Amino acid sequence: MAAVLQPAKKSYFFGKGYRDVGNTIKGAWRRNFVSLRKFKNNITMSRISGDGRTTRLFKLVLNVLAMLSVLIYGSIITAVVSVINIAVVFVVMAVIYLGFSIIWLVDRLYLIRKHIFTACHECKEKSLIPTYICPRCGAQHTNLTPGVYGILKRRCNCGEKLPTTFFNGRKNLDAICPHCGTLLSNREAVPICIPIVGGRSVGKTAFITAFSKEFIDEVAPAKSWETEFYNDAKADMYKEIEQDYRMGSTRMTDRPQDVNKTSSISFSFFVKGAPFSPERLVHVYDIAGEVFTDNSENEIQKQYEYCQGIVLMVDPFAIPKVRNKCEGQLEPEDVAGIGKADINEIVDSFLNKLREVTGMSDKNMSSVPLAVVIGKIDSAGIMDEIGDLAIKSQMDSKPELFKDYYDTMDHLCRKFLKENGMESFINNVDLKFKDNRYFACTAIGHTRDKGQYNPQGVLAPMQWLFGKADSKMYHSWNDIKFSRKIPKITESAA
Repeated sequence: MAAVLQPAKKSYFFGKGYRDVGNTIKGAWRRNFVSLRKFKNNITMSRISGDGRTTRLFKLVLNVLAMLSVLIYGSIITAVVSVINIAVVFVVMAVIYLGFSIIWLVDRLYLIRKHIFTACHECKEKSLIPTYICPRCGAQHTNLTPGVYGILKRRCNCGEKLPTTFFNGRKNLDAICPHCGTLLSNREAVPICIPIVGGRSVGKTAFITAFSKEFIDEVAPAKSWETEFYNDAKADMYKEIEQDYRMGSTRMTDRPQDVNKTSSISFSFFVKGAPFSPERLVHVYDIAGEVFTDNSENEIQKQYEYCQGIVLMVDPFAIPKVRNKCEGQLEPEDVAGIGKADINEIVDSFLNKLREVTGMSDKNMSSVPLAVVIGKIDSAGIMDEIGDLAIKSQMDSKPELFKDYYDTMDHLCRKFLKENGMESFINNVDLKFKDNRYFACTAIGHTRDKGQYNPQGVLAPMQWLFGKADSKMYHSWNDIKFSRKIPKITESAA
């Protein structure tokens, strides 16, 4: 594929330098031919001059010898000088090319080794290098890396010099998505991309609200980390999150009617601190449940192609057996908020999306960590089965089997689902995702609109996934020590 022309001037050593060498060599040979014509003309003029025969003969011999000297010695000297010129230029060019290649390779290896890429928050497309914008003229540079347009700096057609590497300021330039043209603020940070998936009214938005507020206001300050919103739109989104958190409410994720608008949204923020160089960029994705289950998105959900972990939200009251048993104990607002979609159908729909977007086989998809989160456990006594007291009681009664709090939570969640007719769901998850863990949480902590959030258990699944996504996060956000492998405990032993 032909290289895309850039709105920049090629480096001297990748364009004009070659032409100058060629012109110098051509000029030297041209001067030899000019000298030959001059001596030839002298011979012609001597024939028609009024000089005597002896004088004409002398001039003839003298000019013939001069022509022979030019032909023999002049050509040799010109050839030798040309070869030396070419050799010197070749050495210089080789050094320049070697330097350019090394710097390009260092830049590329840095991006790959640090797991840096651009995840567009609008179209969700992934790219290694975004399109950078010239701060003077607004020209779009689609491949701002060391190359023929410059090694450390590229000169835009307007004369502005642009940095071409991570270590000399490229990340400080404005950039846009090369696929959709959306203004980006990625700053060559390391992205951590976590989609929150599930059917309608399962509690995805409430989970994101609780996690975002707890992480930004509690976790980050306690770790001496700084957080910064991705852009003004995300800052406004956080103001809504804070308001919902105070009021105990949750907004239904919009289902866009405009096909030009994206179906999924992300809440995105940077995390900065001593452990993180470069800084981390967290994208938490939300999508309307009915859009997710109906496969009616306006755009291909490309975030599944590169996400480092997934949260699958489960509404326990969407399970028929649980609903029949507990519906009478629920507040009217809770009944109205029960998810209607079949959980097994949601999993099948999600797996189909992964195949469609990534083109991955089931084997490759299984490498993505999956946190299955049973929400709304504050209602109808669910907490008595999989909540904190139930977990501690199980650990106290059988300490030889249940030694870890979150391994015990995983066991009780699986047991709860099996006892309520969801064993096929568990088997499907185990079959498709080799790295999965079950969690129980309540995002709001009580019936919706009954006061400020009182979340329990929302940070644990995100800490587990963040640790899977990023080694620095694993060592820095380590409030919970998860076991590397969940022990298998048989029902008879339990």
